[in-house]
Order: sequence, then structure tokens, then C-alpha cells
Amino acid sequence: MKKHPQMGYRYAMKEKDEPAAAYPATLAVEIEDQTSWPPEFLGAVQESRELILAYQRERLRIDRMGYQDVSVRINPPKNRHQYEYSKLIAPLETVLTRHRIVGYHCTRLTPGEISGIKSGGMRLFTSELVKRRLGQCRDDGHLSRKEFEYLSCSENIRSSLNNKCGTRTGMIWFCPNRSTLQESSGVYRLFRHWGGEAVYGGHEDDPNITATLCRIGTPCIIKCAIQFSLARQFHINFTERFLSQFISKDAEYPEPPAGFDLYTKHDLPSSGVLKIIEYSDPEFEALTGSHVWPAGHAINPLN
Repeated sequence: MKKHPQMGYRYAMKEKDEPAAAYPATLAVEIEDQTSWPPEFLGAVQESRELILAYQRERLRIDRMGYQDVSVRINPPKNRHQYEYSKLIAPLETVLTRHRIVGYHCTRLTPGEISGIKSGGMRLFTSELVKRRLGQCRDDGHLSRKEFEYLSCSENIRSSLNNKCGTRTGMIWFCPNRSTLQESSGVYRLFRHWGGEAVYGGHEDDPNITATLCRIGTPCIIKCAIQFSLARQFHINFTERFLSQFISKDAEYPEPPAGFDLYTKHDLPSSGVLKIIEYSDPEFEALTGSHVWPAGHAINPLN
């Protein structure tokens, strides 16, 4: 199961390169909810269903030929549906990316942080953000002075800020797929520990601080809508992800996969925060199914 490096939030502050404070009136598009897709986009996809299926089935057939024949892997035959399929992408991408994509950010927040995100949006992960959050947590009584100093001097946190275990700084990460929230192995650690991966990483088995990190705040899902133009992912376009989702029940292993992570390198204004779903909210359980997760993935292990 892949990890979901989602972190970075707090009170928004105006910066020179910050995008507009509020998004224009656009749709909040959720990849696993076709009712949210732009009507023009959905209509075109529905009309092209047979072509999309034919392309994906032919692609899989060619891939499977390569399992048996190395020469096919080296020089695969052309997918006979490639040309028509490729013609779909650019106009669909133009329609789709006028809007916003829904992403879920899994975390653990204090009451003050929840209020701050609702009023000021989410901040990129930076050293300044970490210092501010630690200081606020100390001031609000969630960290003792000794615990604050311990985390402030942590080599593990310093390594994360220096991107020694993967690039995290200057980003906010999201999972666009609602179904990902039910995959406990990928998200339980984000709900269990306060501070995000950069703070709890390296401290999960640390007797000096782990119990404190599990006590601070409450598990939360921040449902957001990010402008497609400000969202980044590891594929050349978003449309093909949506096409894979559209035919996922009728085609094996469509490419690119419909499940993916995305990130933004821009602060998210409060208008992009659709909802903060706390652990006590029945919607949290409806989204995650956390009460039937394995014991080792318990969100609140101290309870």
C-alpha cells in the first residue's frame, strides 16, 4: 500500500505569489462521483465509452503478450485504438481543468487548528509552519515545555524539513479517491499522531513523545477543492485518470490507474476548504470504516 504524505496546514498569510484569495464559481469535481463531473465532460466520456474500453482492452492484451515474449516488450505492436483515443484527451482536459478537483487530507488537529483552517485555509509544509504549530501547541497546553524543546531539537524533524526521506517541503498532499480513506494501512498513522509525517516520523516508537503525539487533537479529514491548474500529480493529464475510473468496472487494470495522490505548491484559501470532518462526526466513520480496521491500525490506541 502506498503512503499518503499529506501534511501542511495552518493560518493563511498573504504572500506575493499567492493565488487569488477566493476561487471563481466552479464545480468541485470528485473522481469517484460521476454526478459531480462537468456535464459536458461526462457526456463526451459516455459517448466514447466503447472506444475507451477498446483501447484499454487492447493495451492489456499487448501487455500480456509481453509477459511471454520478450521481443514484444522491447518492440510492442501499436494499439490500433491509440489514435482515436488520443484525440479525446486534449479537448476533455480543457473542459475538466476549468474546475476544481476534490482531495482529502488526512490528519490530526487541535481545536485551535480546526478554527484556523476554517478561517484562514491551509498552509504549505515549511520549517516556519512546523515551528509555529509547535509553539501554538505549547501555548495551548498540548505540549509541555520539555516536550516542545524535545520536538524542536528533533533530528528526525530536521531531516524531514531537509527532504532527506523524500520531498515534502513546499507542498500540501491530498488523496482524490474517497475509497483510499478505507485503506487503513495507508492512512491510520496520519490519523493516529498529531503533526503530520514530518513531525511523528521517527517518533512513533519513541517513549519520550509518542504517547503525547497520540493524545493531541482529534483525527480529521479535510475535504478540499483545488483548482486543477494548481494541482500536480504523476501523470501528464487528469483526464485519463477519470477515463480509467469511468470504465474501472468493465476493464481490468486500466492505465493510468484511477487511484492516485496529488499535491499543490500553493497555499489553499479557506474557500477551498469544503469541510472538516472530525472523528466524532458519523461521516468520518462512513468514509473510513475505521471501527472495523485491524487492531494494529487503531486510530486512538490509548483509548
